[in-house]
Amino acid sequence: RAFDTIDMLTTDWNNRWCASASIHDGGANYEAAANGMAAIWETYGFDEVVVTHYEDDPDQVNVVGYKYGRLYPDQIILLGGHFDVAYAFTPPGGGTSEGANDDTSGSTVSMEMAQALASREWDHTVVAALWACEEEGLLGSAAFVAHLPEGIAVKAYMNFDMVSLNYPIVPPPGYGPYDLGIAVAGASDENHTVMLDWIESVVVDELQYSPTSQNEIHWSATESCASDHCSFFNQGYATFNFFSAGGDASFWQEWHSGTDNLDFMEAKAGG
Repeated sequence: RAFDTIDMLTTDWNNRWCASASIHDGGANYEAAANGMAAIWETYGFDEVVVTHYEDDPDQVNVVGYKYGRLYPDQIILLGGHFDVAYAFTPPGGGTSEGANDDTSGSTVSMEMAQALASREWDHTVVAALWACEEEGLLGSAAFVAHLPEGIAVKAYMNFDMVSLNYPIVPPPGYGPYDLGIAVAGASDENHTVMLDWIESVVVDELQYSPTSQNEIHWSATESCASDHCSFFNQGYATFNFFSAGGDASFWQEWHSGTDNLDFMEAKAGG
């Protein structure tokens, strides 16, 4: 089902460029996609689905679904990923239409989790979101945080950005070996150590990951605020960011480029 979702998003809802960037279509494709997702989310079982139109920041068209808590409705746990993709001339790759990994993948995870979460009842209010304008500076999530009603407590936020890639990835013929990294980011050094130990135990013990020359994992910890979790982290809220890094030393160098599409990602990742 998740694959069907990302296939739908990359096929039917392309060019999701944020409205506040002046070098594209003014955000018409993005807003149509946001309204399309809201219509889908309304079938999930949320108590309320909102497409945001802030009077003081009209370009931040977020899709937000609320499942209100039975015991603690004013305490919310959020998850989300950015719905916009890198518009034309965006460095380093010059922009993308599908943004399959960055961040249609995170949008897909958010939608799949939203469907599961909305079908159940919770003690706390659970919120799922697709954020606008991350590629221009985390603007959609920052607007959401800035417009939180008084008395609402954010218990935690989980962010999904570039998460299409499973570990281990077995390189298909003509690709690899891959230099893969798993990192924790955006917390204190003490918390880094705790989280890294926890994640490593999950991957090695529970997932029974066995390193090979084709799939070595390099464990690291770093401070990072390069995605929508930072909008919450900067306000003192607990965050967790799931992220498959781009860059020269990583698997996926196609971010912000025309090759960040689903067909190429399938080929490179082996299905």
